[in-house]
Amino acid sequence: MPDFDLSKIAVVLIFLSILVTIQVVVKRSKFFRVKLDKSNNSAIKIVNTVAVSKFSSATVIECADSLFLVVSNRNGSPAIAELPKIQQNTLTSKLQPELVGK
Repeated sequence: MPDFDLSKIAVVLIFLSILVTIQVVVKRSKFFRVKLDKSNNSAIKIVNTVAVSKFSSATVIECADSLFLVVSNRNGSPAIAELPKIQQNTLTSKLQPELVGK
């Protein structure tokens, strides 16, 4: 039967408690926090999701200033297509006559 040395166990427990304390202090410190707002500019964003049927859906995803259409179903792999870019000026000029008439 091995002999347990309580002083060695105490040293290990103290060391572990110091590590946990340092981790808590670092995580709560504002100095070490990463600004997530700046890094989200290049992130993948889900623009909209539509259920096409009971087992399939269509999702528009924005990534790196491009839009992609992802159509997925239960039986196969998803199909991905890049959507053409629509300029903001073209879109607003098409919508303005409709809004003025109403």
